[in-house]
Amino acid sequence: MLRLLVVWMCCASPALADVLTERDAKRALFSAKGHQIQLAEGLSALEKKIVTEIIPLMAKQLRQPVRYYAAIAYSPDDGMVHESIQAAMNLHTSEAAGEAAVTACNALKSKSAKTCRVAAQVVPKRYKPRDLTLSIDATVGFDRAYRKADAPKAFAISRKSGNWGIGRSDDAALASCENNGRPGDCEIVIRD
Repeated sequence: MLRLLVVWMCCASPALADVLTERDAKRALFSAKGHQIQLAEGLSALEKKIVTEIIPLMAKQLRQPVRYYAAIAYSPDDGMVHESIQAAMNLHTSEAAGEAAVTACNALKSKSAKTCRVAAQVVPKRYKPRDLTLSIDATVGFDRAYRKADAPKAFAISRKSGNWGIGRSDDAALASCENNGRPGDCEIVIRD
Protein backbone atom coordinates (compact mmCIF):
# COMPACT_ATOMS: atom_id res chain seq x y z
CA MET A 1 0.00 0.00 0.00
CA LEU A 2 1.07 3.60 0.18
CA ARG A 3 4.12 3.98 2.35
CA LEU A 4 3.18 7.48 3.49
CA LEU A 5 -0.31 6.35 4.45
CA VAL A 6 1.14 3.47 6.47
CA VAL A 7 3.33 5.92 8.38
CA TRP A 8 0.26 8.09 9.07
CA MET A 9 -1.74 5.13 10.24
CA CYS A 10 1.00 3.92 12.57
CA CYS A 11 2.08 7.20 14.02
CA ALA A 12 -0.31 10.06 13.41
CA SER A 13 -2.76 9.43 16.19
CA PRO A 14 -1.32 8.02 19.38
CA ALA A 15 -3.80 6.38 21.69
CA LEU A 16 -5.73 9.12 23.36
CA ALA A 17 -6.36 7.22 26.57
CA ASP A 18 -4.66 10.13 28.30
CA VAL A 19 -6.96 13.08 28.78
CA LEU A 20 -5.08 16.36 28.30
CA THR A 21 -5.39 19.57 30.24
CA GLU A 22 -6.19 22.85 28.49
CA ARG A 23 -2.53 23.83 28.70
CA ASP A 24 -1.30 20.57 27.13
CA ALA A 25 -4.03 20.63 24.49
CA LYS A 26 -3.11 24.21 23.50
CA ARG A 27 0.47 23.06 22.88
CA ALA A 28 -0.63 19.98 20.93
CA LEU A 29 -3.18 21.57 18.59
CA PHE A 30 -2.36 23.09 15.23
CA SER A 31 -3.46 26.52 14.10
CA ALA A 32 -6.85 26.62 12.44
CA LYS A 33 -5.33 28.79 9.72
CA GLY A 34 -3.93 27.17 6.62
CA HIS A 35 -3.42 23.66 5.37
CA GLN A 36 -1.19 21.60 3.13
CA ILE A 37 -1.92 18.80 0.70
CA GLN A 38 -0.05 15.51 1.02
CA LEU A 39 -0.25 13.42 -2.13
CA ALA A 40 0.03 9.65 -1.91
CA GLU A 41 3.02 7.91 -3.43
CA GLY A 42 2.45 6.07 -6.68
CA LEU A 43 0.17 8.61 -8.33
CA SER A 44 0.95 9.45 -11.94
CA ALA A 45 1.69 13.06 -12.88
CA LEU A 46 -1.83 13.36 -14.33
CA GLU A 47 -3.42 11.88 -11.17
CA LYS A 48 -1.46 14.33 -9.01
CA LYS A 49 -2.66 17.22 -11.18
CA ILE A 50 -6.29 16.09 -10.99
CA VAL A 51 -6.23 15.60 -7.21
CA THR A 52 -4.51 18.95 -6.67
CA GLU A 53 -7.21 20.64 -8.78
CA ILE A 54 -10.08 18.82 -7.04
CA ILE A 55 -9.39 20.41 -3.66
CA PRO A 56 -10.07 24.04 -4.70
CA LEU A 57 -13.11 22.81 -6.66
CA MET A 58 -14.42 21.16 -3.49
CA ALA A 59 -14.08 24.45 -1.66
CA LYS A 60 -15.88 26.30 -4.45
CA GLN A 61 -18.74 23.76 -4.59
CA LEU A 62 -19.12 23.70 -0.81
CA ARG A 63 -18.77 27.48 -0.59
CA GLN A 64 -16.35 27.10 2.27
CA PRO A 65 -12.65 26.36 2.64
CA VAL A 66 -11.54 22.74 2.71
CA ARG A 67 -11.11 21.86 6.36
CA TYR A 68 -8.49 19.52 7.70
CA TYR A 69 -8.40 16.65 8.35
CA ALA A 70 -9.64 15.69 4.91
CA ALA A 71 -8.93 12.90 2.45
CA ILE A 72 -9.73 12.07 -1.15
CA ALA A 73 -10.06 8.40 -2.11
CA TYR A 74 -10.34 6.80 -5.53
CA SER A 75 -10.39 3.40 -7.17
CA PRO A 76 -7.28 2.97 -9.32
CA ASP A 77 -9.32 0.85 -11.75
CA ASP A 78 -12.11 3.43 -12.10
CA GLY A 79 -9.70 6.36 -12.26
CA MET A 80 -9.92 9.95 -11.12
CA VAL A 81 -12.92 10.97 -13.22
CA HIS A 82 -15.44 8.45 -11.93
CA GLU A 83 -18.30 8.89 -9.48
CA SER A 84 -16.44 6.73 -6.98
CA ILE A 85 -13.88 9.44 -6.21
CA GLN A 86 -14.96 10.60 -2.77
CA ALA A 87 -13.80 12.97 -0.06
CA ALA A 88 -14.25 13.23 3.68
CA MET A 89 -13.56 16.44 5.53
CA ASN A 90 -13.39 18.07 8.95
CA LEU A 91 -12.54 14.99 10.98
CA HIS A 92 -10.18 14.87 13.96
CA THR A 93 -7.42 12.76 12.38
CA SER A 94 -6.06 12.04 8.92
CA GLU A 95 -6.75 8.34 9.56
CA ALA A 96 -10.44 8.98 10.21
CA ALA A 97 -10.71 11.13 7.08
CA GLY A 98 -8.94 8.48 5.00
CA GLU A 99 -11.14 5.71 6.34
CA ALA A 100 -14.34 7.68 5.69
CA ALA A 101 -13.29 8.62 2.15
CA VAL A 102 -12.27 5.04 1.30
CA THR A 103 -15.55 3.67 2.68
CA ALA A 104 -17.57 6.14 0.60
CA CYS A 105 -15.49 5.38 -2.49
CA ASN A 106 -15.84 1.61 -2.09
CA ALA A 107 -19.62 2.01 -1.96
CA LEU A 108 -19.59 3.66 -5.42
CA LYS A 109 -16.75 1.92 -7.26
CA SER A 110 -17.39 -0.46 -10.13
CA LYS A 111 -18.07 -4.02 -8.99
CA SER A 112 -14.96 -5.38 -10.67
CA ALA A 113 -12.71 -2.49 -9.58
CA LYS A 114 -10.05 -2.95 -6.92
CA THR A 115 -10.51 -1.50 -3.45
CA CYS A 116 -10.29 2.26 -3.19
CA ARG A 117 -7.30 3.99 -1.64
CA VAL A 118 -6.35 7.42 -0.43
CA ALA A 119 -4.98 9.74 -3.11
CA ALA A 120 -4.44 12.83 -0.95
CA GLN A 121 -4.78 14.12 2.57
CA VAL A 122 -5.39 17.70 3.69
CA VAL A 123 -3.59 18.38 6.95
CA PRO A 124 -2.61 21.50 8.92
CA LYS A 125 0.46 23.47 7.91
CA ARG A 126 3.65 21.96 9.35
CA TYR A 127 1.76 18.79 10.26
CA LYS A 128 3.46 16.05 12.25
CA PRO A 129 1.99 13.54 14.69
CA ARG A 130 0.93 14.92 18.06
CA ASP A 131 -0.81 13.68 21.18
CA LEU A 132 -4.06 15.35 20.16
CA THR A 133 -5.43 16.53 16.84
CA LEU A 134 -8.80 18.13 16.27
CA SER A 135 -10.71 19.25 13.20
CA ILE A 136 -10.63 22.94 12.35
CA ASP A 137 -14.14 23.43 13.75
CA ALA A 138 -13.23 21.72 17.03
CA THR A 139 -9.95 23.65 17.23
CA VAL A 140 -11.85 26.92 16.84
CA GLY A 141 -14.34 25.74 19.48
CA PHE A 142 -11.45 24.95 21.82
CA ASP A 143 -9.95 28.43 21.29
CA ARG A 144 -13.17 30.45 21.42
CA ALA A 145 -15.28 28.57 23.96
CA TYR A 146 -13.36 25.99 25.97
CA ARG A 147 -10.40 28.20 26.84
CA LYS A 148 -12.73 31.02 27.95
CA ALA A 149 -14.89 28.79 30.16
CA ASP A 150 -14.15 28.39 33.86
CA ALA A 151 -13.28 24.98 35.30
CA PRO A 152 -14.66 22.43 35.78
CA LYS A 153 -15.01 21.75 32.06
CA ALA A 154 -14.52 18.93 29.58
CA PHE A 155 -14.13 18.55 25.82
CA ALA A 156 -15.40 15.44 24.00
CA ILE A 157 -14.92 14.27 20.41
CA SER A 158 -16.24 11.58 18.09
CA ARG A 159 -13.39 10.05 16.11
CA LYS A 160 -15.68 8.63 13.44
CA SER A 161 -18.02 11.54 12.75
CA GLY A 162 -15.91 14.58 13.62
CA ASN A 163 -18.49 15.81 16.14
CA TRP A 164 -17.41 17.45 19.35
CA GLY A 165 -18.89 19.01 22.45
CA ILE A 166 -18.00 21.06 25.51
CA GLY A 167 -19.58 20.84 28.95
CA ARG A 168 -19.16 21.68 32.63
CA SER A 169 -18.67 17.94 33.32
CA ASP A 170 -17.68 14.80 31.42
CA ASP A 171 -21.34 13.81 31.13
CA ALA A 172 -22.34 17.24 29.78
CA ALA A 173 -19.51 17.25 27.20
CA LEU A 174 -20.35 13.70 26.09
CA ALA A 175 -24.05 14.58 25.81
CA SER A 176 -23.22 17.67 23.74
CA CYS A 177 -20.98 15.63 21.43
CA GLU A 178 -23.44 12.74 21.09
CA ASN A 179 -26.33 15.11 20.51
CA ASN A 180 -24.64 15.92 17.22
CA GLY A 181 -23.70 12.38 16.23
CA ARG A 182 -23.98 8.72 16.97
CA PRO A 183 -24.52 7.79 20.62
CA GLY A 184 -21.66 6.03 22.36
CA ASP A 185 -18.96 7.19 19.94
CA CYS A 186 -17.81 10.27 21.88
CA GLU A 187 -14.96 10.35 24.38
CA ILE A 188 -13.36 12.96 26.65
CA VAL A 189 -10.01 14.24 25.36
CA ILE A 190 -9.54 17.46 27.39
CA ARG A 191 -10.53 18.08 31.00
CA ASP A 192 -9.85 20.82 33.55
